[in-house]
This record gives sequence, C-alpha cells and structure tokens, in this order.
Amino acid sequence: MKLSILKPLATALALITATASHAADTATPVMEQLTGTWFVEVTGVLPDGGAYQNIMNVDAGGTVDIVGGWMFGAGGMKFTDSPASITKVDGNGFEIHMFAFLADAVTGAPKGMNVTVYRGEMQDGADAFKAEADLYYLPCSVDHCPAPNTKTLGSPATVAQVVGTRLALPGTPQR
Repeated sequence: MKLSILKPLATALALITATASHAADTATPVMEQLTGTWFVEVTGVLPDGGAYQNIMNVDAGGTVDIVGGWMFGAGGMKFTDSPASITKVDGNGFEIHMFAFLADAVTGAPKGMNVTVYRGEMQDGADAFKAEADLYYLPCSVDHCPAPNTKTLGSPATVAQVVGTRLALPGTPQR
C-alpha cells in the first residue's frame, strides 16, 4: 500500500519541481537569458538554400560579438566578424543590431556594409532563441564608408530566419 502512494507523490513532486524551475527561467530578464555563447544559424538568404553559421557571444552589458566565416557563396564576397549591440529588450523579446563589411574574397577590400537587425524571442528554458533578421546592404568603399543611420535604412534587401542554440553560459572568474 505504501509503495502505491509513494509513486504518485514522487510524480507530483517531480512535476512541481519542473514547473518551479521553468517558471524561474521565464522570470529571468531577457538580458540575463541572452548572456553567454550561442551557435547561430541563419537561413533564407543563400540562393542554394544553405545556411550561414556562426558563433555569437553576448556580455552582460549588451555588447555582442559575432564571429565565424560567413560566406556569400559564388558571389566572391565574405562577411567580416561582426560587432553588434542589443538595442531593445521587451518581455521575452529582444532586438540586436549587427554591422559587417562585405569584403572581396580575394583582396579583402570593402565592397559594402551589411546592417542586420535581429528581432527575436527567447524559447522555453532560455537555451534557444528564434529571430527574424532584416538585412540591409549599404554602399561602402576603401575611400568612403559612412556610418549607417539605422532609422533611415528603408526596406530590407533580404529577410532571413535565425535560430540560436546556447553553447555556454558565462563563467565565474576563479581566484
């Protein structure tokens, strides 16, 4: 008799614990949820249906570094590593503005600037996010590369889908 009562109690306790830990994750501010290292995949941009993949590091202050070799396939252009910033957080959502030079794959000379705006939302448990990315391409050369005004970018040249998966949480310094 005792065994038959213990099993439902254990199940109820497990459900309560899972619910409490899930509630704690969703109660965490989105800035804290985003802090860490992410594997990011961007789809819907390459003509052959492929995906760009990179690594994104987010610090507690909202600075984002996107690193990795994004390639523009047969076009002979390449994205540089990209500095970015979290520009907006709202509930479980966020906005990130990213900047990268489009460079000639052979000479490395800038051919343009890519401004990307991620508008995303954290997924359950804060170990993933989904976003839509608007990509804007601006003229830029070695001689003149103006600072982009994000308020007057107009319509995006491309809209992409972004999925982020957490690789690591920030570490605590050891003394």
